[in-house]
Amino acid sequence: MDIFKKILVATSANSIKPSVISQSNRIAKKQHSHVTFFSVTEEIPKDQLAWGSKLPLEALMANLHEEQQVSLRKIVEKFQRDFTSIDTFNAVGLPFIEVAKKVQKDNYDLVILAAKANSHRRKRFFGSTAVHLMRKCPCPVLALGSNKSKPLKRIVAAIDAYAPTEEGHKLNESILRMASNIAEIENAELHVIHAWKLPDETYLKGWGATSEFERLELVMKKQQSIQKYIDEVIEKTIFHINPPIIKLLEGDAQEEIPLYVQENEIDLVVMGTVCRVGIPGNFIGNTAESILSEVSCSVLTLKPEGFVSPVA
Repeated sequence: MDIFKKILVATSANSIKPSVISQSNRIAKKQHSHVTFFSVTEEIPKDQLAWGSKLPLEALMANLHEEQQVSLRKIVEKFQRDFTSIDTFNAVGLPFIEVAKKVQKDNYDLVILAAKANSHRRKRFFGSTAVHLMRKCPCPVLALGSNKSKPLKRIVAAIDAYAPTEEGHKLNESILRMASNIAEIENAELHVIHAWKLPDETYLKGWGATSEFERLELVMKKQQSIQKYIDEVIEKTIFHINPPIIKLLEGDAQEEIPLYVQENEIDLVVMGTVCRVGIPGNFIGNTAESILSEVSCSVLTLKPEGFVSPVA
């Protein structure tokens, strides 16, 4: 099933990381996608103009914009034969805003970018543009954690079996469909994980557990319920690949998911970010933000159905 008909690659006009080229190419070939390599010329603040410049700000920006358009086209010309359908575009403004506007105007299905523009290791592995797009871009955002060109071998779909709303359950289905689709493209191993935590003693007593045996019985029933939910949603959404590896992680998601990613050498995490559609994309849910701050692999983020970007 082709779900990425149009891909927007957000990149610098002066250099494109090999991982961004190779990953967009692999997806585009499998999905028969059109790919746009998109750069943004950031406006020069008036107080940063060179003291000796005789040109007005508008003329300087026009020259810079033209230079970056030419630079981007020259870079893309070197590998464009590898793509079936490809073009370039350069805008002027703030990168995440211009990317989100382009996505909405021309109906792109996926944004791909490097997780961070420079090579500095954490702190904040994901750069500000990537995080802004994870919050506000209406389509899925794939932030690549490695600068090297390499296939994805192990993919995690992180779902929330405790999702309290219908939109949350639909987001789980979208995460699994997306993860299985990319696993098929990459011929990768798929892991489906959910982190759960034992209620404290007060809650357990409220459920009627007054002994250790009763407590364990309630916990077992809860685990069975989670497993049943995951089995059902997997059967409903995942096709064409080998059965996924299912793991229920006991503990806080913020701690257990990054640990699982590290210990199992995961290449890509597919997860939801915005936790409700009622507030238009101004924040990342606490759990998602904590996980993003602790992983350094590639991450693909999705929004719930009905999400409205705050970028107009």
